[in-house]
Amino acid sequence: MTEFSAVDLSEEEGMQWQAVDSSQISEIGYESGAEYPLGIKFPPNKKQQASGLPGSEYRYANVTPELYAQLLAAKDNPVYNNSIGTFFGKIIKAYADLYPFVKVEAERPTEPAAASVTIEASGTSKKKENPQPSLDLDGDAANGTISPSTSLSIIDTMADDLLFTPGAVTDAQLAAGRDWYLTEAKKYDISTEKARTELKRFARPLQKLRTGIEARAKELTGATKRKIAAIDEEKRRLVRIVGGIEDEVLQPLTAWEQEEETRKANLASIVARLAGFAQTYHPDIPTLTAAIAELESFDLSTMQEYKVGAESAIAASLRVLKPELERRKVAEANEAELARLRAEAAERAERDRLAAIERAAKERAERDAAESVAAAERERLSAEQRAEAAEAKAKADQIEAEQKAQEALKRADIERIAAVAKERLRIEDEQREERIAAEARAKNKAHRLKIDNEALGAIIALDIPMDRAQDLLIAIDKGLIPHVTIQY
Repeated sequence: MTEFSAVDLSEEEGMQWQAVDSSQISEIGYESGAEYPLGIKFPPNKKQQASGLPGSEYRYANVTPELYAQLLAAKDNPVYNNSIGTFFGKIIKAYADLYPFVKVEAERPTEPAAASVTIEASGTSKKKENPQPSLDLDGDAANGTISPSTSLSIIDTMADDLLFTPGAVTDAQLAAGRDWYLTEAKKYDISTEKARTELKRFARPLQKLRTGIEARAKELTGATKRKIAAIDEEKRRLVRIVGGIEDEVLQPLTAWEQEEETRKANLASIVARLAGFAQTYHPDIPTLTAAIAELESFDLSTMQEYKVGAESAIAASLRVLKPELERRKVAEANEAELARLRAEAAERAERDRLAAIERAAKERAERDAAESVAAAERERLSAEQRAEAAEAKAKADQIEAEQKAQEALKRADIERIAAVAKERLRIEDEQREERIAAEARAKNKAHRLKIDNEALGAIIALDIPMDRAQDLLIAIDKGLIPHVTIQY
């Protein structure tokens, strides 16, 4: 932090002071054109009051008339809690780099009036001309004042930011103060109540010094936090603005990157679609053929850096689809052959049925004709018998014998006809059973062929060549591979 040379302001004129309504500040002054135009007077603390000294006075550089007017108007500004002290702490005191200051030390009433400036902007002190310590030289342990005889008295004379600078109060100074207090404490005989009370009074300045250090550290910490908060707020503002500028500068690149990302995503989706042909269900041979044609005619020149991936996806899909197409063609041919066999079997069965009906009708006609002949013959004989009632019994017997012979012949013919019909029925039953067995064999053959084709397609889908796949299927079917069978 920048240091400024000491300036003797004891004889300075032109600073216009005015009292303000503030618990932290007693008077504010301003001198336009001065190196340190803003003056701040603080109320005296207890030590200053006890010493008959006025409160501390500081002068601040780089304060414009506008900022001075805002400081005075802060009592009516709710942003700063209607407090001049809050405005001063947040806007001026917190930015010592921007508003460096000097301290004007007042003279003691019994000393010559020779004030000097202590520069405290950097957190270090330099005293010029008759330095006046703020230590109460007339005090002692009895009234709670650190004795000037101890090296601890330096703590009371140090500015806050200097006091809490590591090493500002040395270990040697602390040790010397400790030794002095311990030596003096041994003079008190604590065997009596009075001596114990005096010892407590003797140690009281140390207690006040300790609590004072804590209070001063708390105040300095608060000011530092406020400064950090202001810095953080300004950081966010600057980051927001600079980030916006960065976004504007990089906007063309961002747009290009987005377009490039979209392009790559589109090409990647095309590769995924090409690879998905192998997993897509194609319901029939025309659809499967169209898919293979689309893959084989795909224009790889449009895929740019995804060309290799597209080639691999197409090759992988074709390795699945082409064997599937061949399998489908074989299955379709088998189905057509099976349908033809079924049609022929049905046609033969219909022909056999019609032939059987025709044979049965012919046999019925033959039986009816024979019966008609027999009936006519019986009627003729009956008429002759009625007309020749008088013929001899021998002739009747002869006729009866002839009739019995004829009846025997008729029975033989009927039995022959029945035997022929029975044989025909037996032959028809055998032929029907043979047709049923042939149909069952054809159906079983078609079923086994379907199962074999499905198994062959699954083996080919594992990238096994057709001939090797067929050999493997035959070996499984023959039971040449232990523990492996095909369920038909």
